[in-house]
Amino acid sequence: MYTVGDLLKHLKQTGVYFISPDASITEAKDYMMEKGIGAVSIKSGEELVGILTERDMLWKCELRDDLSQVKVEQVMTPAKDIVSVTTGVDLEECFNLMDVHRVRHLPVVEEGNLVGMLSIRDLVRAIVDQQIFISSQLESYITGRS
Repeated sequence: MYTVGDLLKHLKQTGVYFISPDASITEAKDYMMEKGIGAVSIKSGEELVGILTERDMLWKCELRDDLSQVKVEQVMTPAKDIVSVTTGVDLEECFNLMDVHRVRHLPVVEEGNLVGMLSIRDLVRAIVDQQIFISSQLESYITGRS
């Protein structure tokens, strides 16, 4: 079965994006747009203190507020509430975790270190690719083509 570690290698994720809890929501938004990401990890020193997602910003920020004055730490999901996985977890389990916890991003933690971030898009794409491969293998077996 395909694991989180396999998917991270396939995606060629070389690092995780971080921002400070002191940053403003405007700075976080600009950073996320620049990197093309929907979630960013929040780090204080070497400690992961939370995650900020597009959904956090949309649901927790008042649009009439000056978002350059709202700090990331006021809006982020704190570390204690984050659902995360390790590299050995099966992709279907990740999909189930996302569904049950109603999240769209899963931080990948290995030996206490954040090593990646999976989005629902990453998982759907990987699962569909896996099903297409299995289907083609079955078709080849049934038809006798190799």
